[in-house]
Amino acid sequence: MNAELKKLTKGKVAVFIDAANLELSAKDRGWKVDYRKLYKWLKEADQLKYLGFFTVRFDNKSHDAFLTILKKTGYKLVTKPLKVIKNKSKAGHTRKANFDVEIAVEAMKQIDSFDTMILFSGDSDFDYLLKELKGGNKKVIVVSTKYHISRELIKRADTYIDLRKIRKLIERRP
Repeated sequence: MNAELKKLTKGKVAVFIDAANLELSAKDRGWKVDYRKLYKWLKEADQLKYLGFFTVRFDNKSHDAFLTILKKTGYKLVTKPLKVIKNKSKAGHTRKANFDVEIAVEAMKQIDSFDTMILFSGDSDFDYLLKELKGGNKKVIVVSTKYHISRELIKRADTYIDLRKIRKLIERRP
């Protein structure tokens, strides 16, 4: 799959990772992502110009250490605190950390610096962004898993990569 990534991309590459979506996709399949290995795989693209990692900031030492490692590895971090919404109709609360707007805005800010976008998310909200990028002659690759990706994104993307196909390359080993 390494050589394949190089074949799938054209020109300068920008990567946008919806961390919660990626983590949940892998977790639901019983494994975890090794972000150093993921970085190494993404560097196979000829001209990696941007590598954005969009995640909640939990403000604890272990998560801060993880974010520091990502930053030192080469990821550009976009973080915000976790939002907790109290449920009025039932006991408990909902945890929310949606980065769709941040990813879309950052993609548009970066638009002149890339020819290929790689999006790690399956959220149908990105359909409009992908439509605009493709209308601007950008190539779009979407990476997710079968049960975490919308049909709209699969149809809209130039290429869909099922996360399971790259598992061996990016899986964290115990």
